[in-house]
Amino acid sequence: MKIVTDYRGEVEYTEDDIIHFEDSMYGFDGKKDFLLIANIEPELPFHWLQSIEDESLTFVITDPFLFVEKYDFELDDLTVEKLNLNSVEDIMIYTTVIIPDSVEEITINLKSPIIININDRKAKQVILSEDYPYKHKIFQKGEA
Repeated sequence: MKIVTDYRGEVEYTEDDIIHFEDSMYGFDGKKDFLLIANIEPELPFHWLQSIEDESLTFVITDPFLFVEKYDFELDDLTVEKLNLNSVEDIMIYTTVIIPDSVEEITINLKSPIIININDRKAKQVILSEDYPYKHKIFQKGEA
């Protein structure tokens, strides 16, 4: 199968590459099947979560642990059950990224991470009960 993206051109994928959200991403009802497309430049920590149902729907995502040292939370039992999670090793965690005009203003959403079971590719965006911001700046002034 193939999909055409704005940032990587044509991308081939198989059924096994699809990440299926048990519930839609917040604010995007009905969009449940995505591809995780890695950045071709390995030193850059930003990747894409590309809808295969709507080629115009793409999220920039990143590993939040690269930017927040003490990012820690617990998943509720329903999420653990829905995603069939048996251990921490089963999980990939990403956060969505907002990239405005100024690099110093880039933020990640720590309140609503994306949890992916790497074994069966089930995913869910969760809203944490822990006190994390929806917009966490990843660069300090002058650092970008």
